[in-house]
Amino acid sequence: METKMLLQDESLWNRIQEFSLDAPGVEFPFSKKLAKEERWSLDFARKAIEEYKKFVYLCCVLPHGASPSNIVDKVWHMHLIYTQNYWEEFCPHILKRPLHHHPSKGGSAEKERHQNWFEDTLDSYQTIFRQEAPEEIWRERKKKSTLQSWIRKMAFFAPILVLLLLFSCTEGDNFSGLMVTGVVFGIIFILGTIVSIIGDQEVSDHNRKDKQNNDGGSCGGSSCSGGGGCGGCGGCGGCGG
Repeated sequence: METKMLLQDESLWNRIQEFSLDAPGVEFPFSKKLAKEERWSLDFARKAIEEYKKFVYLCCVLPHGASPSNIVDKVWHMHLIYTQNYWEEFCPHILKRPLHHHPSKGGSAEKERHQNWFEDTLDSYQTIFRQEAPEEIWRERKKKSTLQSWIRKMAFFAPILVLLLLFSCTEGDNFSGLMVTGVVFGIIFILGTIVSIIGDQEVSDHNRKDKQNNDGGSCGGSSCSGGGGCGGCGGCGGCGG
């Protein structure tokens, strides 16, 4: 999709856009690995990669750098694992400068600083790309509870079961059949609840891991120094994450 934007470095933007994180002829490329690791659809992973490219561009053209969303930061972390691609191709030939990723110092002050930086990044995103940052990538929403969703679905069938049981009180011949229906319904409800609780626990563990890895704020606690840091001084500003 073509992006209407206020270009500050057209050559840099074109290089970033044309660079593919997926190596040609590879059966399990970067995008598929990212989707699998983060439990995303392949389409969502590709969208996240495109937003990562925009983030990198912002890092390089903004005087004070940029701060990624949690999702964009995950793409960045994955890219850093591909050390040869990142350090020998992307940084020297595409960005023409190193772009480092340093740990956050942590603490409430650091969290507030990164949150303010993140909001400034979103403002700059809208100014430069002439559109708001997509919420599904930059404003990660809290995942709905699997247990709550399951109970809500089962609640729809509960009145029907109650009516059937009441009907069984007046129709003795159908009592045994309706009791079997009630027992089956109860078993399904209990099994579904157990599975939902396990699913919620997995999501909770996954989110807890994300929080530990991204200590520093809802923006992921990461940032990069743009302008001088991503440019002339050769990445001396680095990034906090």
